[in-house]
Amino acid sequence: MSTAPSPAPDLLNLRDVGGLRTTDGRTVRPGVLLRCATPAFVDAEQVARLVEEMGVATRVDLRSEKEAVEATSPAFDAVAAEHLEVQAGRARWDFDSAHESDWVAGHYLRFTEHSADSLVGFARLVADPARTAVLAHCTAGKDRTGTAVALTLAAVGVREDDVVADYARTEQAMPLLREQFRRLPSYQERLEALPAEAFGSTPETMRRFLRLVEQTYGGARAYLRDRGLGDGELAALERQLLA
Repeated sequence: MSTAPSPAPDLLNLRDVGGLRTTDGRTVRPGVLLRCATPAFVDAEQVARLVEEMGVATRVDLRSEKEAVEATSPAFDAVAAEHLEVQAGRARWDFDSAHESDWVAGHYLRFTEHSADSLVGFARLVADPARTAVLAHCTAGKDRTGTAVALTLAAVGVREDDVVADYARTEQAMPLLREQFRRLPSYQERLEALPAEAFGSTPETMRRFLRLVEQTYGGARAYLRDRGLGDGELAALERQLLA
């Protein structure tokens, strides 16, 4: 885990997933897939450093169109962008915290049901060398981003423990993220309405989600393949992500 200063201090929850290990002993290449939280607050200098120091070439926005319009810094106009909305149908954040990991994991499974085209499209972007490095985000960089990144990593054989640990790192950023959320008009009411558990990223949640994907689809690789990602594209994803 890098301890170097962030090139974009106002882009919270920023990290490169490089270094994660696969079950067959390979590792995820650095400089291919990055993840972060809301792009609302960065300035042009920070975006320039993201490009220069982290090689960001494509920003993938997993939010709704409304969120994207309301909360994207114009400084990011300097980076190519793709919009792939990930949503869970009519499901709402309304759960018993005693069963938090089960409920949130189930919510992520609904992403796979309602947003297959976006999740497959995300894997395609990551597989394309011309798009590297890909920077994926939603608002917290936790739920929609966590689902897309986890499926992509699991599909190329990244170890479950590594996928889980990467997801859980968001917990460290959550206090600062909540402060940023208070500056987003569309999130002010939501902050008051949601229980604290909604802002967690526990290992149990991601582990439960991966098990649900295995039970429901036969695994992340089978999910992406059955929804249109070809064998050649899966091979390209491995070549691009793994060393």
